[in-house]
Amino acid sequence: MALALLVVLTLVPVFTLSVLIADRSEATAAELKDRRIPGVLALDQAAAALTEADRATATSLVSGAFSLTGPGQDYQDAVKRANQFLTLAADLHRGDSAARARLTGVNALMVEYTIMVGLAQTGGDGPLSLANVFYASDLRRSIVTNLYEQRREDLADIRAARSTWWVGTYVAVPFGATAFVALLLVLFAHAYLRRRFRRRTSPPLLLATAALAALIAWTVLHAQSTHDRLAEGAGRRVVEQSALWQARTAVHEVVGTAALDIASGGVRRATDVKAGLTLRDLVDPLPSAAEIDVMRGGADPRFGGLIATALAEDRSWALREAGARALTAVTALRTAAERVRAQAPPGGTRDGGPGTELLTGRDSDRMSGAADDAQTALTDALIVVRRAGDAALAEAADDGGLTLGGPVTCVAVLVLTLAGLLIRRFEYGRLR
Repeated sequence: MALALLVVLTLVPVFTLSVLIADRSEATAAELKDRRIPGVLALDQAAAALTEADRATATSLVSGAFSLTGPGQDYQDAVKRANQFLTLAADLHRGDSAARARLTGVNALMVEYTIMVGLAQTGGDGPLSLANVFYASDLRRSIVTNLYEQRREDLADIRAARSTWWVGTYVAVPFGATAFVALLLVLFAHAYLRRRFRRRTSPPLLLATAALAALIAWTVLHAQSTHDRLAEGAGRRVVEQSALWQARTAVHEVVGTAALDIASGGVRRATDVKAGLTLRDLVDPLPSAAEIDVMRGGADPRFGGLIATALAEDRSWALREAGARALTAVTALRTAAERVRAQAPPGGTRDGGPGTELLTGRDSDRMSGAADDAQTALTDALIVVRRAGDAALAEAADDGGLTLGGPVTCVAVLVLTLAGLLIRRFEYGRLR
């Protein structure tokens, strides 16, 4: 009876840990998928949308249309999306007081940004209009900087969340230890019965041993799979998506900055230029056309920057193809930017003068056209990465049958062990 009691006592933590491992892996994956990852990506999406609005304002200004129609419908749509993403981010950060305080400040800057764009329109085509657009653009950079600072903190929180004790591979150590002790007890019980009652085998105890060994392997493999899936879905895939959103932001930043340079004749910005993203942030160094074609065939990217970050160690053909298309568009974007700056008049222009068509044209060899092509390719890549990330998180959330199978197996082990012991005990009692 003492042996049976020991088996019961060791199976209790085995039962408990098996259930908790399955439950916590599912809960952690759900929290990451439903709150933490959408929260960090909402910040990137807000930054991209706001930078797109800034680009629309700058291109409207340099084309001469700003004083007549304002920044246009593209600006209105982009600002609306930016506000929607900021609202979503604030809702998903409702449990973080520091993040909510920062996002409240960002919302205040957003209001000021739209006010300054409105004031710029009332200035007509005079110098006050340009000054207000410059100030609004500087506000936009401050907003993006704040969003990226919050994103860095969120990514650190995601790394911590997917590395907690309950979803790490090391959670299998205490489970395996207690389950192994229970396994040894069952084996000891089998050996004891063989010596005490001189029977070669006890089928119930052998079945209990096999079931317990299967549960150990089952749980350890599940813990390892959960760890690996979370590392992919809430690790590499999140970094890839964030890099692609930053790349979209950089594309808009490049066009908007070129437009303001043309409008002002190259007047330096009031704020630090490093607050904005550049072509070097996208790709550094920029690969040649031949290298881009090689990448389409599956070769590893041999360049740096945001696009390379999103493509690193990824064998997805669809993602590589989208990345190659984006690189081709970025090459055209850089070439067009050099031509725009070469043709821009020294004193600046806000009336559709030299260099404007190269900047606002929608053909693939114009800046706006190349930017649109790059954005489309980056969007396609985002779809691929998001699907892969969601699939990995779905696998991580899957309990692998442990929620039901763990308790059932433990009960079966207990019943088989007690049956093996009691059968021999009753048999011994009759023989006496």
